[in-house]
Amino acid sequence: MKIYNYISMLFLAGTAMLASCTQGEEPGGEMDAIDAFGISVSDNGFQNVDGATRAIENGYTTKFGNGDAIGVFGVKGTSVVSDINNRKFTMKDGLWELEGNAIEYKSSEFKGMKFFAYYPYNENVMFNPESEEDPFVDYVSQWEVGEDQSAENYTKYDLMTSLGEAQGERLKGKVSFVMEHRMALVVLDKPTVTYDFNNEGVADYVLKTDFDSFSLNGKSATPYYQASTDTYRFLLKPGVDNTIKNSYTGVKPMESEIKANLGKGASKLYKIQDPNKFQQTLAVGDYFCADGSIVSKNAASAPENAVGVVFYVGNPQPSVTHPEKVTVGKDALLRDYPDAVHGLVMALNNTQTDATMMGAPNASYSDHVKGDEKLNAMYTLCNTKVFADFPGYMGYNNTAILLLTHEAYTDRYLTTVEQINGYRASVVLPENVTPWYIPGYSELQLMSANREALNSAVTKAGGTELVQSEGSVGFYWSSTERNGNTQWVHGLQDTEERVERRDLGSRSGYFRMAFAF
Repeated sequence: MKIYNYISMLFLAGTAMLASCTQGEEPGGEMDAIDAFGISVSDNGFQNVDGATRAIENGYTTKFGNGDAIGVFGVKGTSVVSDINNRKFTMKDGLWELEGNAIEYKSSEFKGMKFFAYYPYNENVMFNPESEEDPFVDYVSQWEVGEDQSAENYTKYDLMTSLGEAQGERLKGKVSFVMEHRMALVVLDKPTVTYDFNNEGVADYVLKTDFDSFSLNGKSATPYYQASTDTYRFLLKPGVDNTIKNSYTGVKPMESEIKANLGKGASKLYKIQDPNKFQQTLAVGDYFCADGSIVSKNAASAPENAVGVVFYVGNPQPSVTHPEKVTVGKDALLRDYPDAVHGLVMALNNTQTDATMMGAPNASYSDHVKGDEKLNAMYTLCNTKVFADFPGYMGYNNTAILLLTHEAYTDRYLTTVEQINGYRASVVLPENVTPWYIPGYSELQLMSANREALNSAVTKAGGTELVQSEGSVGFYWSSTERNGNTQWVHGLQDTEERVERRDLGSRSGYFRMAFAF
C-alpha cells in the first residue's frame, strides 16, 4: 500500500482513491441474481485536529497496491452471513479479487444486509455482529502499534474499518466501502536551523536538518519516512497519552519531545525549529555542502561533502541588482526560486577534464524565446552585442532559455545540454537551491575578480583551479549569446570582452557550473 501526502500549513486531510472490481454477468437465474459480488474501496483520510475538512484540504490519502488485502463481512440482523464471513479480497492490478468461491449477488437480499470491511486482512480478526454501532470495537481496542513503522511495516499497523452499502440497480453486484482510519497520526517535519548572517542586508538562511534518533513511549522507534513530502510519520493508539522524543544536530546536539493524545482518524503536523542560530559572516570562498550547510573558508579543513564555493554574497536576482534592465515579471530566478537571495556558488570542478566546443548550430536560443509570446513575457533575452548591456547575473535565466529551446529543437545544443544534465546528475544539490546552470558573462566576471580566493578554497577541497587563457582554447563558456553562432566567453583575465564561435572544434572551452541559494 502506498501512502500519499500533501501537507498544507499545519494540517493533513484526505480524499478517496478508488479501485474497484466488478464481475461479469452469469447466464440464467432470476433477474436480481445474475451478478456476482464485487466491491469498491476508498480511503476517507485522516482528519486534522484543527478542524479543516478533508474535502477542502485534499491532504492524506491511501492508495491500495498489489498484494494488499481486506476482509469483508455480511451481516443480516445480528448474524454473519455464512458465505460472506471474513472473505478476503486482494488487490491485483487495480482490481479487488475475491479468494475462494464466488459470492452470488441477490439485490433483494443484499438491500437488507449490512456490510463491513477492514484492513489489513487477518484470519483471526475479532468481529461482533451483535454490536450495532461498531462490530470491530473489541478488535480495535486490542490493536497494538509497533515501534518499527519504517517502510512496509507502517501499513500493517494502519488499521481501517468501514460500513458499506449495496449500490443501486445501475451498479448491480457492487458494495462500496469508505475506509476510516482507526489509529491516530503524528507527522514530523524535519527540524530547521537558521544561519543568521552578520552581513548587512543578507537575509537569514533557513536549512532543514535531519533527525538522529526517535523513541516512542520510552522505546527506540523508527517512523515511516515519505520522500515526496520529506516528513516522518508515527501511527499512534488514539485516545491515550503518547510521547515521542527525538534528537537532531543543529547548532549543537539537541533533543525535543512531543506529547500527543489524538482521537481516531485524527492527525497533527509538528514543526521543530532549533532555538539556536549559526552566527556567521558569509564570504567569498565559503563552502556550500550537499546537505545545504555552509562552512567557513577559514575552517581547518574543507568539508568532505562540499559541492562548491561561494563567489558572490547578496541577493543575485536580476530585478534586484539591475532593476532598470530586468523587470520582476521577467526575472526567472525570482519567479522560480524566490528564496535564492543569499548568494551564488561555483562548482568545485569543470564538467569534464577536456575543453570542448559548445556545439550549437547557427541559431540563437534567445530568438526562440523572442518568437514565443508566452516565453518572451517570462524570460529576459540573453543575446547582447555590447558588454555594458549585460543585465545582471543571468546564468539561471539563460540556461533555462537554452534548455527550453532544446526541448523544441532536440538537435540543437546537444553538447551543452549533455554537460548540463551530466553535471546535475553527478553532483546532486539540495532542493532549496537552483539546479546547476552555466554562468552568464557577468558571473564569470565575478569568478575572475575573485579567482585567487576561489582557487585557495577549491584547492583545499581537492577541486580544479580556475585557469587563465588568452587563446581560443581553455577559456570558460558563458551562457550569454552574442548572436546566432557566437558566444561570450571568459579567459579570466582582469578585464576582458571576448566572443568565440561555438560550433567550431578549434574553439574549445570549459563549463564551470554555478547555482544560486
